[in-house]
Amino acid sequence: MKTRFHSFILLLLLCLGLFSCKQEDKPIPPIERMEQYSTVKKYPGKVSTESLAAWKKALPEVQDVRIKSTADGQVEPALFYTSESSRKKPLLVVLHSWSNTYLQVPSLPFALWAKKYDWAFIQPNFRGIFDNPEAMASDAAIQDVVDAVEYAKQHANIDTSRIYLLGASGGAMTSLVSAGRHPELWAGVAAWVPVFDVPDWYDFNLYYPHRKYIAQIETALGGKPLPGTAAEAEGKKRSPSTYIRQAKDVPILIAHGINDLLVPPSHSIRAFNALAHPSDTISQEQMAYIVKEQKLPESLEGNYSDEYFSEADPEVVFTRESGNVKLLLFVGVHDMAYNPTLLWLNEQRKQLTQDTTKVQ
Repeated sequence: MKTRFHSFILLLLLCLGLFSCKQEDKPIPPIERMEQYSTVKKYPGKVSTESLAAWKKALPEVQDVRIKSTADGQVEPALFYTSESSRKKPLLVVLHSWSNTYLQVPSLPFALWAKKYDWAFIQPNFRGIFDNPEAMASDAAIQDVVDAVEYAKQHANIDTSRIYLLGASGGAMTSLVSAGRHPELWAGVAAWVPVFDVPDWYDFNLYYPHRKYIAQIETALGGKPLPGTAAEAEGKKRSPSTYIRQAKDVPILIAHGINDLLVPPSHSIRAFNALAHPSDTISQEQMAYIVKEQKLPESLEGNYSDEYFSEADPEVVFTRESGNVKLLLFVGVHDMAYNPTLLWLNEQRKQLTQDTTKVQ
């Protein structure tokens, strides 16, 4: 009788275990657009809103973690999400914008996507607002991004062929620097309205003396980044313009609004030109026309569309692919669209056998 009872208990436990596994690894739903979200500018509230409470309300499972830098030992915060499923997961690394920290709320839709499709998600602080020497794509800040990836690998079952990086504005700038300095990590990088060259953008901001970015750049670089100065050299060291050619094997989406008066679309076009085949580049004259007129010159006009955009997204006015880089210009300002970013990233895969070189 005891033997039968024990057998019954063992069978029951086995069934419960199998049931539990099935619950953990429930099927992933088909990939589809998040119709409730369009662009960051249209996200409820302000782009600059930061709130851990808002994150916890929308995604109770999100963790406010601490990661020790392997560069200087400083402990930096990050938001981290992973499910308890046993399957290998894509990792989505989201970088906050220039004037924000890791608690930036408009990144929430990216984390909600991660939950729905069983991805891991991490949003590191990488030294916070770009108003100090440790921030603004410094060596330490870039290492924070790398350390965030390593943290996710240690705390979730990450599919290393699907590690994705994205950001807008300063986050896009840092994404492109990270792509160039660590091309071995990324299956795909999406950069919306990036700063391509910090000293050049500093010069542009001098026409708008009321902007806070002038003082922030001077503080971060240790002075005015004028030609021939140490501050200019430091600014170049933190710019995608210095590293992006090392990311030629990484699939990269670069998108910019043609009406952007904060960061001119020429920054994205220059990033594209640096990676594109010479025959596919956009000329200096065409670039200048786009910046000045906020529309395409006749030589670039056409009936453009993009498979990842719908009527709910900004209107696409130009797109071009060359090698692994894709440039997309849209009607809009300093903004980022959620669905095109995620749908494009979802299709990228890294060839783990490829020969990649870590660039310092």
